[in-house]
Amino acid sequence: MSDTFELSGGYTTTPLGGVPSFDPNIDAPIQETTQLIRKKVDTIDLSVDTPVAVEFGGLDDANITILKAVGGGSVRARITSADGSQQSIPFDTYLILRSMEKPVTAIHLTRTPATPTTVRVFLGQEG
Repeated sequence: MSDTFELSGGYTTTPLGGVPSFDPNIDAPIQETTQLIRKKVDTIDLSVDTPVAVEFGGLDDANITILKAVGGGSVRARITSADGSQQSIPFDTYLILRSMEKPVTAIHLTRTPATPTTVRVFLGQEG
């Protein structure tokens, strides 16, 4: 069964000095829509200080990765992509990654030492 994934909204920045400051305003809408052939939704409790693997379930890989930290401190996500490189990315609120050509093949999460943290996970595989 397939799903339609949509990420919409945008981000804006306005100079504190106002428009006459000649600093640029940025208004960037986001409108991403794609078809998913598989998805995985999970909640992971990080109760140890060692890396915890994210299970991909029936997914071969993930073109869309959304991680949201709840409570606790920051989380480090070690991400492996289809080209084999590992990247360690810290986040303390959320992390959104969309990769069409080099999908994510593995994720390991590490919490701030001795700080119980929960991570909500969404993985989507495009068809």
